[in-house]
Amino acid sequence: MTSYWKCFLLILLVNYSCITKNKDQNILYFSGRIANAETDSIYLLLNNREKAFALDFDGNFSDTVRLVDEGYKILSIDRDEYTVYLVPEDSLVLNVDLNKIDTNFSFTGKGNKRNNYLIKKDFETDNFLADNTELFQLNPQDFRTKITVFHKKIIQELEKSDVNPIFIGKERKNLNYDYINLLYSYKDSYSYFHPESTQLPINFLTELDKIDLDNDEDFRTFQSYRSLVLTNLQEKLYEGFSAEALLDNIKSSSIKNGFLNSLIYELDAKDPNSKAIYEAILKHCTYQPWLDEAKKRMQLK
Repeated sequence: MTSYWKCFLLILLVNYSCITKNKDQNILYFSGRIANAETDSIYLLLNNREKAFALDFDGNFSDTVRLVDEGYKILSIDRDEYTVYLVPEDSLVLNVDLNKIDTNFSFTGKGNKRNNYLIKKDFETDNFLADNTELFQLNPQDFRTKITVFHKKIIQELEKSDVNPIFIGKERKNLNYDYINLLYSYKDSYSYFHPESTQLPINFLTELDKIDLDNDEDFRTFQSYRSLVLTNLQEKLYEGFSAEALLDNIKSSSIKNGFLNSLIYELDAKDPNSKAIYEAILKHCTYQPWLDEAKKRMQLK
């Protein structure tokens, strides 16, 4: 074989190796067993899409999923949702017993430490919010004090955990968004739980003014940030801002798509306000399946 062909073959092999490596870089391997399952599938909710993992007769599953980017996602098991942090090239193995879920829910494999931390945090948060009626009936100052104490406790546990320092930095940011989300939830439910009061203190949610609500990376990464942004946009819509004006002002393509998706599923042909929203969707949306869904929802039955 001439040196020319040897070099040509070497280039082909190197290129193929790079293509194969790049092709697999966004793949997450996910397997495990869900004991005592009453469902035939579990789901990963990945921003605007979902991936189903079929369970066999004994609750075992194994599959791959392509990740567009790393970040906080939702694992849905039997209608209960759990926060996970997924990174391309992770190889996670999940073992759960649904009859003993508080003590038998753990990950092994690559990426296990951060996700075991998140599951433990989820259970602690659920216990903290278990009697949310009592919590949300507190006056504004007492509510803030109680959730601040809990927030500091979770941060202390994070700092003591055996997880990657880079993830600790991300999780601190995520916890801040969680904290603001609780304040936002209190604000939205204040009149319901406090009918005798006329108005929430005007400076109750100053934390919201300190964050950028048009951050593309944070929207793709943090579930709590997505919730804050979309809730804020929906609130402005209900206050009288037009959907077109709101969409025109959004710089982040991810946020714009997320808001478009939420608008589509609120369309109602019988609602006179839906016409203007539909026209804004037609102007800003380029994804045909969403346009088809919007058109279907605007057709009178």
